[in-house]
Parts: sequence; C-alpha cells; structure tokens
Amino acid sequence: MNDKINIKGIVLYLLSKWHYFIIAAILLLPGAFLYTKYATKIYQIKASILLKSEHRNDLGEKEFMKGMGLFTSDTELEDEIGILKSYSMVNKAIRGLDFGISYFMEKSFNSEERYGDFPFVVELDSTVNQIINVPIYIEPLPEGGYNIEATGRDVDAYNFLTNRIEDTFDEINVKQVVVAGKPYRTHNLGFVIRPNELYAPKENTGYYFVIHDLSAVVESYQTNLEVHPISRESNIVELALRGNVPHKTARFLDKLLDVYLQNELHKKNQLGVKTIQFIDSQLSGVSDSLKRVEGWLENFRTKSNIQDINYTAENLSKNLDRLESERADLEVKLKYYSYISKSLAEGRFGDVVAPSTFGLEDPLLSSLLIELSKLNQERAGLNYNAKEQNPITEVVDRKIRNTKNTLQENVENIINVTSIALSDLDQRILRIKREFSRLPGNERELVNIQRKFDFSDNVYNYLLEKRAEAGIAIASNTVEKTVVDRAKVVGSGPVSPNNKLVYLTALFFTLAFPIGFIVLKDFWNDHLVSREDIVKATEIPFIGSIIHGSKHEKARVVSEKRTPLTESFQSLRVNLQYLTLGKEKNVIGFTSSLESEGKTFCAVNLASTIAQSGKKTVLIDADMRRPSVSAYFDVENSKGLSNYLVKGCSLKEIIHPTQIEGFHIINSGPIPPNPLNLIGLPLMDQLINDLKQLYDTVIIDAPPVGYVAEYIILMRHTDANIYVVRSNYTSRYHLSKINNLYKERKIRNVSILLNDVRTRLNGYSYTYGAAYQS
Repeated sequence: MNDKINIKGIVLYLLSKWHYFIIAAILLLPGAFLYTKYATKIYQIKASILLKSEHRNDLGEKEFMKGMGLFTSDTELEDEIGILKSYSMVNKAIRGLDFGISYFMEKSFNSEERYGDFPFVVELDSTVNQIINVPIYIEPLPEGGYNIEATGRDVDAYNFLTNRIEDTFDEINVKQVVVAGKPYRTHNLGFVIRPNELYAPKENTGYYFVIHDLSAVVESYQTNLEVHPISRESNIVELALRGNVPHKTARFLDKLLDVYLQNELHKKNQLGVKTIQFIDSQLSGVSDSLKRVEGWLENFRTKSNIQDINYTAENLSKNLDRLESERADLEVKLKYYSYISKSLAEGRFGDVVAPSTFGLEDPLLSSLLIELSKLNQERAGLNYNAKEQNPITEVVDRKIRNTKNTLQENVENIINVTSIALSDLDQRILRIKREFSRLPGNERELVNIQRKFDFSDNVYNYLLEKRAEAGIAIASNTVEKTVVDRAKVVGSGPVSPNNKLVYLTALFFTLAFPIGFIVLKDFWNDHLVSREDIVKATEIPFIGSIIHGSKHEKARVVSEKRTPLTESFQSLRVNLQYLTLGKEKNVIGFTSSLESEGKTFCAVNLASTIAQSGKKTVLIDADMRRPSVSAYFDVENSKGLSNYLVKGCSLKEIIHPTQIEGFHIINSGPIPPNPLNLIGLPLMDQLINDLKQLYDTVIIDAPPVGYVAEYIILMRHTDANIYVVRSNYTSRYHLSKINNLYKERKIRNVSILLNDVRTRLNGYSYTYGAAYQS
C-alpha cells in the first residue's frame, strides 16, 4: 500500500472547491478593510528611567552631615519596579491629571476620543455626586449656550471627595440648556462648560463627554502599564503603555515619573527632617538653660564686682568644665541610645536618626542599623507586589525580628556601659567640687556660674552647628534616579490595528476557513468520494471511474466525440479486457447498492462504447421493478424481458435496434408481480445462451443487490460483474452486503466502478490513469 501523500492531488481537490474560497474572501476581506478603517487606533507610548545609580550629591568630598547617607534607598530593582507600578503611585499620578472626564467627537458613525483639542472644557463641581459612564452630549447653540442631553439605565453616582459610589439611579434623562461659563447643578450633575477658543466646533460633528470613576481609571492604567528592564544587566527600566490618545497617554507616563521622583526625594529628605526635629527638641532645653545661667552670671558680677578668678580656681574650673562636657556628651549619647531602644520597642524604626549624626562611631551598631534598614526597605518593596503568606515575605519578617533583637541587646549593653561611665564621671566631678568648697565663697560661686555658662554655650553652639548641617543637606538633596527618556510615541503610527497583519490574517482565514470546512466535511462525510475511499472500504478490486457529466450528457448516450466523459467509458472498456481475460464472448452484469447510483447510465454508455469499438452488443434491462433503459432510446416498453420469460413473445420481438450500429437493447417489459421468480426460470438461461450466439457482448442491467436478490441469480450467467457506487452518494455502510458476499466467495469476478466523480485529482490524467489501474 502506498502511503505517499499526494500533495498535488490534495491541492487540485481544494481548487475544485473554489466557491468556498470565494465566499470566504467576500466575507473576510471587506470585513478587514472596514475594521482597519473604523477600528480605534491604538498607539504605543514608552518612557524610561534609571532606577539605580552610583552618583551621590556630596557637594565635594566631604558630606555636610555624617550619617545622612546611611539610610539611602538600596532596594532591589524588582521592588522598585513594583513600587513604580503600584496602585498608590498610579493613583497619585491620575489625581494630578484631568483624567476624570473623557471627551469624544462623533462623525460618520465613528466615535473618537480627544484630549486637549476639544471645543469645550468641562469643570466638575466636586461637591456634587456625578453620574458616571454615561455619554453626556453637548450641542452648541447659536446664542452661545449649550444643549446637553444624557440618558441611561442603572446609572451610578460617584463622589470625587469620598472616592466612592454614593447612589444608583434606575433611569436618568437629562435635557437642559446650559449657559457657557455659568454653573449647572442638579442632585446628580454639577459642572461648568467653558469654550476652548483655540478649537471651534465643526459642522456635522457630535460632541459628548463621559465622567469616570477615578478608582476604575486608576485600575485600568495600572493593569495596562508595563514596566520592565531594557536588559537583564541594566538598571534602566522602560515604561510602556498603549492608548488611543497618544498625548494623553504620554502625559500620564510623564506624570507617573514625576510622582515617583518626588516620592523618592521625599523619602530621602525624611532623615534630615527627623534629625532637625530631634536637635530642636534638645535645643529648646539648652537654650532655656543658657539664658538662665547668663542672667545669673551678669547679676553676680554686678553685685560682687569680681571680674576674674585666680589661677587655682580657673584650673579647677577648666577641669570641671572638661569633665562635665564629657558627662554632657555621655548624657546625649545615653538619650540617643534610649531613643533608639524606645523606637525599636514601639516599632517606629523610621524615626531613628543616624548614630554618626552625634559622632557615635560604633561599627556594630551602624551595621545593624544598616541591615535593619535594608530589610525594612526590602519588606516595603514586597508589600507592593507580594501576596499574603508569601514564603519570601515570611523569611524577610523573620530576619527583621532577629536583627531587631540583636540590635536591642546591643543598645541595652551600650546603655549599661554608658551608665557606668556616667557614674565614674559623677564621682570625679564630686571630688573637684569638694576642692572648690575650700575656695573663698565669691570666687567659688563665680567659677560655678561661669562654668555652667560655658558648658551651656558650648552645647548650644554644637547643636546649632548640627542643625545647620542637616538643613544644608536637605537643601542640597537630589534624587539619584533620573529620567532617561520622556514619554513619546513608538514608531510612526498606531500599533493597532496593524493593517498588514489584519489583511494577512484575513487572507489566512480566507484560506483556513474553507480548508477547515472542507476537511471537517470530508471527515464527517461517510460517503465514498474517491478511489482511495473505496480502497479503504473494501477488498473488491477497483476497475475505474466515471467523471461527473452534465444533465444533457446524462440524458443521452455518449457519442464518438472525444469528451472527458467519453474517455471515462473508453478507459472502462479497456479495463474490462483484463477482467474478462480477453474472451470473445462476454456477459457483463451491472448492479449497485441502491437506486440513483447510475448503474443504468453506466451500463447504457459502456454498451454504446463497446459497440462503437466494432463489437456487436446487446443490453438487457433486467431491472423489472424500476425499468429505465428504454428512456435513453425512446423505445416503448410494451414488450420486453418479462413478456419473453412468460412466453408471451419471441426473442426477435423484444430486441430493439438503436442509432448506434451493432448495438441493440432488450427492454424489461411490463412490471411483473414476481420478478424474482421470472429471473430464475430456465428461459432466462436459454435467453443468455441465445444472445451469446448472436452478440459479442451481453450486458445485463440488474436490480440493486442491496434491495433484492435477482442479481445473485443472474450472476451465474455473467463473466464479469460491475458494482456501481456513486461518488459522494453511496455510503460505506452500503458496501457491507457486497463485501460479505465477496468474502464468502458467493460472488466472483466483481469490480467496483466509481460513478459521478466531480473532482479530477490529476486533471485528465486521472481518467486516463484510472483506465490502467486494476
């Protein structure tokens, strides 16, 4: 069995179904044209930003304030992308734009959204609930006002202040004249319409606007926004968004980038702001103390008239000042450590000021704070894009707890050590004060007051210096992340609809739909269509094919004129020589499964073809139930086979000549009540023997074998049997009876003839080829 796929045959078969492709082309290609013309044009807008950089704004080699760079953002790129695409960022960007209203222009049954180039500007009254998602049509009036109309069912009313839907209306019907520049207000609408002097209304054009739920707008932009690095190794992130109004979409992307950068700058400034707040809280107490001591010093000198102290007192005073300065430093550090401990206990890690701000160079403490800062920033990044009960989030939370515990223990140890150092300083200060007690009273008192004044003044100046450094650091702060490209349209036109792709798709489906339909139709088609179907359905040899003929050709006997139909029967005649093994006298029987398969047509035309080849041929219409041979030759069916078998007439009386020389026919005669019994009479045997003496070929047109058993009886007279099946008409099921007879060897010398073949798999060569296939 040849398994080679006949590509050429498949192509020619599909081409024979050309009308399916024409219908598909008529439906799809104009549809593609209308789609490209009227579909909403979608543009691709892109922008890019550098999210991580090594640049720092140090204003030289030295930072204004140590520790200001301790908690700079160092989150992962994926977390920054999550923040950039987060709902909060998109929400801030949308609320900073005028996207609560969309404007549309309607012309020639096509509605197009506009932005900026609209003849009117609508200013909403945020104190009034506004109906949303309903087209509100605007018609300019000659006197300068506007006619507004809006209708809808199940309409929601949205409050822009509370950011939620406050009411729902079963039906609304608004029809009102609004004066330009004057407020229009009802319980579900409130706005002012102002003309845009740059754009005048056009004739034959309709205008309307739609008020939106800002939450839905935010979700829509967030869903469609794409943010991804330009490459795996790059820190440059590309933002892409598609929209039908390119200028509007570009404004959103630019606004989103600005909001993101402002948020980053705000986060960087928070450290300096909190440092200043902490210093201010310390300054308030030191300032009061300085003013108080300054007053004491002035009053004492005025009263005691002492302007200077001796060397001993001065020396003791300097030592005491030094010790108390050290004590003050330890107290500030102790307050800072206590402040860290309290912040950690209360979970306010964001309020912690950098330790180096106060000159605390503790590597372990700084490293723990940096580690905790990174973990908290990582956790904040995960909040934007990680789901609850995420394993990664749980791991980060566990690391944060462990780091906090370690940091808390470290701070507690430092507090204990600092407290011990303070106790030691207190004892040393107490010893110096005892020595002071031995000095004269006035000198001792002056030294005490002077010492307190100097101490307070030093602390005050120190805090002022640190506050100034923090202020300068905030003023000079910049965001390390920079915009690489502002939003712009990609390409020279819209990305959708892609005209080439649309037409290619339409062309593809113009071919695919008919092919798919033909394949499915053939798959579910249980009829025998081609020779391949017959070979698969039966083991009976295939003798040839008769191509489809016109009604005119089917109504008459084929002539000697060379036509495809004539060639089909010529091929069949040649194949019969192999089936009959070259016998001089042959009896050929024709039968089929059921009526209308063309067995009579094939028998008549084969007999005519054999006669035209020079052999005397007679055709017997043995189908006495449905006789049809006489119709081909305009011969009356008053006498025929049935009369002869009942001895009602002689053989000579039932033989009728035709217009073809050497070709005679025997009609079936009147329809008898018992055709099966007549066929089994001895006269039938005698008739066949007599005809074999008179003719070279005897052809019997027998009844279908699927209905009656006459043909089984007639087969004892035949040398060759042709079983006719009609293409795309005879079912595989109808071959079951002839298959069984063939397998049981109850029928011999039988071959299948395929009639009414509409497809020529190989052009005319199919007919010729069939003549030589046995």
